[in-house]
Amino acid sequence: MTLVTDTTEKASVVAVGDNLIHPVVYNDAQHQKGSFNFTPMYQHIKKDIQQPDLAFVNQESPIGGDDRPFSGFKRFNTPSQIAQDVVNTGFDVVNGANNHALDQGDDGVHNNIQTWKHYKDKALFTGIFDSEKEAQDIHTITTHGIKVSVLSYTYGTNDMTSHYPYTVKTFDEQTIKRDVRKAKKQSDVVLVSAHWGNENHHQPNKTQQKYAQLFADEGVDVVIGTHPHVIQPVEWVKSQTSSHKTLVAYSLGNFLNGQYGGNENNQLLGRINFDIVKTPKDVHVEHVSWTSMVNHYEQANPYNKNTREHFQVYNLDDYNDQLAQKHGLQYDPQSEWNVHHLQDITKQVIDDEYLNEKSM
Repeated sequence: MTLVTDTTEKASVVAVGDNLIHPVVYNDAQHQKGSFNFTPMYQHIKKDIQQPDLAFVNQESPIGGDDRPFSGFKRFNTPSQIAQDVVNTGFDVVNGANNHALDQGDDGVHNNIQTWKHYKDKALFTGIFDSEKEAQDIHTITTHGIKVSVLSYTYGTNDMTSHYPYTVKTFDEQTIKRDVRKAKKQSDVVLVSAHWGNENHHQPNKTQQKYAQLFADEGVDVVIGTHPHVIQPVEWVKSQTSSHKTLVAYSLGNFLNGQYGGNENNQLLGRINFDIVKTPKDVHVEHVSWTSMVNHYEQANPYNKNTREHFQVYNLDDYNDQLAQKHGLQYDPQSEWNVHHLQDITKQVIDDEYLNEKSM
């Protein structure tokens, strides 16, 4: 009698959207001696980030260097302390390819890469590159015997340009096909970070749908969408050339941010969880679930310029009316900010099959 050994491997994954550190956020994190601590802002969701085997975040605002002024929109420069605090929160896949990647020029890109290299044993930082070789290489991370490659593309860089054509990749069919085919030879799973879409739109545009189909046709396993600053649907996109299907989260919205004005739904955040299962026969994605979160900040005293906002991220299921009534958006007469409204937006955008009990 021959015993059959179960060689199935499984890895759990969580992903969130744009970690966007506006001045109101880093001012809240600043201590009197000039140091920063962002850790308390993530404390309410830290266990949800640390528990899965892999955790993805888009670090939207670049770390251009502590030796130059910190800044927000349109030319972000974020304190380098954010890297350590993001890693300590549990994130181990960090994307740098987005429209703010070149905000601090090529020197800023170099500083950003060098900062994250301090944490290379704990996290994979990818999406911007300081050499042609790095740009051509397939960057991977392995957990539980499952090798995951991470490819990153952005729609643009706010008309900022690099002196080096390899610094950041934009959407290009030939580049994508080349990268994906190379990645599929070197890894079990291909995950794409896609910075795309129209800001403040809850539905994907035609360009997103076009590239989602291309990713599916090329055999990408998961697409994590960022940039619109609001949540967009999750769906399986079927390949037109095979039986393969790709999990596409069109937009996870923002994560920690200080994006005021214009759209209160910038403060409704998305988190997606899924499992990667590797068997002797195939590798596939299953158990997909969505959880909504809230970027909570309590308004500074408008009559005291020395006061400041206080930021924390909560799961929506942990967020109650008492907290909602303290949110800074309550000062906005046009805001519908309340728990029921956030639940309604989630239901309108995300299909019921992905909503777990903690989503609502």
